[in-house]
Amino acid sequence: MPKYRNGVLNDIKTMIAAGFDPMTGLPINFAKQGMTKPQLKNNIKIALRILDEQNAINRYEWYNLPDGLDGELLERILYYNGQGMFFYVPELNKFYFLPYTLEGTIDLYGRFINTKALPWNGGTSDDGKAREFPNSTRKVVYSLYDLFSDNDSNEYTPDNCCVLLHDYCKQRSETNISRQIINDPILDAMSEAFPLARTSLISNSGIKGMRVQDEDQQSNVVSAAMSVTDAALSGNPWIPVVGFNEFQDLTSAGSALKSEEYLIYLQALDNFRLSLYGLKNGGLFQKKAHMLESEQDMNDGNIGLVYKDGLKLRQQFCDIVNGIWGLGIWCEVPEEIAGLDRNGDGVIGSQQDQTGEPGDQPEVGGDANE
Repeated sequence: MPKYRNGVLNDIKTMIAAGFDPMTGLPINFAKQGMTKPQLKNNIKIALRILDEQNAINRYEWYNLPDGLDGELLERILYYNGQGMFFYVPELNKFYFLPYTLEGTIDLYGRFINTKALPWNGGTSDDGKAREFPNSTRKVVYSLYDLFSDNDSNEYTPDNCCVLLHDYCKQRSETNISRQIINDPILDAMSEAFPLARTSLISNSGIKGMRVQDEDQQSNVVSAAMSVTDAALSGNPWIPVVGFNEFQDLTSAGSALKSEEYLIYLQALDNFRLSLYGLKNGGLFQKKAHMLESEQDMNDGNIGLVYKDGLKLRQQFCDIVNGIWGLGIWCEVPEEIAGLDRNGDGVIGSQQDQTGEPGDQPEVGGDANE
């Protein structure tokens, strides 16, 4: 073996011939036994998680957001954090929407009185402390009555307050579990369906097992299997078989599930996932035959309430933000989901730019009661 600076460059061909994995240095059989990570399942789960995020962030359409903010950013923060706070920084003359944490105490209803904005992806500063957004502690406005009340103790101004937005109705703790965490077990179960269906196809493809006495016979069987594959792909109906070993079926004696049944299981999970977003689907148990109109109406009614919950929270958020800063932002159902051509352009689907333009936003600041 050649040596370089006291290192040894292994002869890969020699290692493989000796039965060692050149990547791990372990015997090949042991290396294969240690490969327990289901790569197919994990890769499919990544694809499903991306699909889940795409479904989540495109459920609603935003309009007239301030410069630097767009609908995708708001919805991504809600997807990964469950909630966020909207506020204005007069020193920078800019609006922000970021995750937050409780700053201080709560009121009689358990609601946060003050919150502090946090960088979305966290991180630390040079001194090792948790990085925080500067001057971001704000008083939470839950209603326009809070802002414009005649109470002398009212200290709300557009420069020191914020509005909170939750992805769905608040839970008892006033903080929501993010969709990413909620849907992770569902995506995990969905990702199992593909490998299981594939395994079912393989097990029903006529593959047999052969009992062997030693490693040499094992190598001969592997070589014979490769010959079978080559013969099948080349159209050769005959291959030579040397030996006295008998073929033995090592598959389960019971009846295996058909691949179609795994895909039905996958479809049921996906319909359940979509129902959590209030998006139209075929129901938890989707019939193979035609679904009755009454059955579809019942399913649509249930998911409609879920979708309405998220839309109501977003529109209430817009009303309060517009009342404080006069921005004119809004959120509504996309044309693709509503199935309507609202703007009359002949196409169901919006090309609306959801961001604001620099200089288009009204000036803010000062006393809210002016």
